[in-house]
Amino acid sequence: MGRLGIQLAAIIQPLVKCSPMSAGSKLEDLTVLVVEDDGFTRSLILSILRGLGVRAVFEAPGAGPALELLGTTEIDVILSDIEMEPVNGLDFLRHLRSGTRPAGVVPPRAPPSQTPVIFLTAHAKAKLVEQARAAGVSAFLTKPIRPALLRDRIMSVASQIRRTPPNLPGSAAAGAERLTETS
Repeated sequence: MGRLGIQLAAIIQPLVKCSPMSAGSKLEDLTVLVVEDDGFTRSLILSILRGLGVRAVFEAPGAGPALELLGTTEIDVILSDIEMEPVNGLDFLRHLRSGTRPAGVVPPRAPPSQTPVIFLTAHAKAKLVEQARAAGVSAFLTKPIRPALLRDRIMSVASQIRRTPPNLPGSAAAGAERLTETS
């Protein structure tokens, strides 16, 4: 591996900035949202997650639908492509962190979210990595996706989540339903 590869590897390590969740969190206890505009790739990621034992998986074909879903559903970890249209992954992350929304997304504003985001990319260029870090990404995973690495990244960011107990006032879990549950 060349010098650039080593530098990128150091940058791409998980960049978690959340509060700790209880020790012993398990994949099957997490709710994961996959944001990917390519249907085939999205289906592949969903299959990998199910194979890893993730029971609650939501999917969105882009940033707008994902932001709308996040307004009604408690998500533990988001897996997002970077290169999407019309709103790319970096802009999606900026909207998520700031509570703003692109035109046409309902509601037009939401509370800022620190939900961990793992970017999936085929292009781990240093400038893109720095932009993502500045926007608040939690981790990176390069395509093609290897199940063991995906599991490790999810568990790494999930170990930093602090969950809000369900059914408390202000909890997104109160009354939320899963769109897709795997068995």
